[in-house]
This record gives sequence, structure tokens and C-alpha cells, in this order.
Amino acid sequence: MSAAQSSRIIVLHLTKYGESSLVVHAIDSVGGRCSYMLRGAGRSKRVSTGSFHNLAVLDVVSWSGPRSSMAYLKEYEPCMQLSSLRSDMVKSSIALFISELLYRTVVEQNYDPALFGWLCDAVEKLDAAEPGAVANFHLWFLAGFCSVMGFGPSRNGDFDGASLLRKDNLQLLLELVSRDFAHAMAIPLTGRRRNEFCEQMIRYISYHLGMDLNIRSLDVLHTLYA
Repeated sequence: MSAAQSSRIIVLHLTKYGESSLVVHAIDSVGGRCSYMLRGAGRSKRVSTGSFHNLAVLDVVSWSGPRSSMAYLKEYEPCMQLSSLRSDMVKSSIALFISELLYRTVVEQNYDPALFGWLCDAVEKLDAAEPGAVANFHLWFLAGFCSVMGFGPSRNGDFDGASLLRKDNLQLLLELVSRDFAHAMAIPLTGRRRNEFCEQMIRYISYHLGMDLNIRSLDVLHTLYA
């Protein structure tokens, strides 16, 4: 039986399918991690692939039929304009990193309302932040992501895996989760400190998820903050 469903998605990645279709990999407000077919990409003026940039938040109507293995997107529109996320090179690089992190770590097809709500808020914060005040955003995101996933530190510093982090990085992690967003963005750090923290946090996340994470887009951020 065919069925239509309305939901909200956060776009993570696009994969080419055939000559005129794309597979949209996303986190869905109803189904959790999912993939949708986008038909007519590159051929129809009605299909705007520009709407499916990294971390785009879209309201969609999907359609699934008894003979199709994957639902396709019938309607879609941005629920956030995210203009600076697309135009600012630093923000778009951070969005690329976050998208890849989520693509490789969020694999369950179960809706997690706490995670989805936090991600939407994080995307909105990144787009709204002053262009020169986001150098710590990916650090703040990593710290918050661990907390919302259930293996981050409590405010008193107790958490499993603390021994995986160097003392100064452990202190930075606790500082990021205990401060508000504006203060977290203002923590003075060198590019080298940011890079070291990111690398240790990726190993920390790998430990808790039981997978070997190779986040290739991290090199882009290393170059930006060298």
C-alpha cells in the first residue's frame, strides 16, 4: 500500500544514483537515520539540488510504495534559510565536518527527539553566529554531541572514558559543556589546541561507539586553523 508522510529532515550527504537521481542521506524527525530518493536531479527545473546542502533543514513529504525499496521525496522546502551557512567558507567547512561526523555515527533508524532537537538548534546557532566568532564551534559541537548521545561528562566531571583524554583536553571538554554558547565561542585557543582536541574527541567517540572513525573533512578544519 502506498503512503505519504510529512516530516522534517537534516541533510547529511548526497549520493548519485543513475543518470538523474540522488540519494539523500538524512536524519528524519520521524524515522531517525534514513535515505530518500530525489528524482530528476539535474534534469528538471523543479528539482533544486541547492536546497540539499550540508546540514540543510527541510520540511518534506515523502512517498513510499509497495514495490519501491526506498521512499522518494515528493515535496520539500527549507524550514531555515541558513544563508550564511552556504555563503561563508568557514561555516560551510564546519557544516561539512559535522555532516560527515553524523553520517558516520548516527546509524540507528530510530527517532531520538533529544538528538534531533539539539541538532536543529546547533545548526541554527552556527548560521546565526558572527562569521568571525565560530572558531570554537566544532569543539562545542563535539562536546555537546557526546552529552546528548549519553556518554558525555556531567557537570561535576564524572564520565566513562575520561582516561582517554589528555588532562588539558579533559579540562577544555568540561569547560565547553559547562559554559553557555557565547562564552564557549570566546574561549581563547590556538589552532594547534583546537586540532589536538578534535583528534582526541574523535578517538573518544570511536571508543564509545565501538567503531574506527576516519573523519576525512577534519583535515579541512586543520588547514583553516593551522
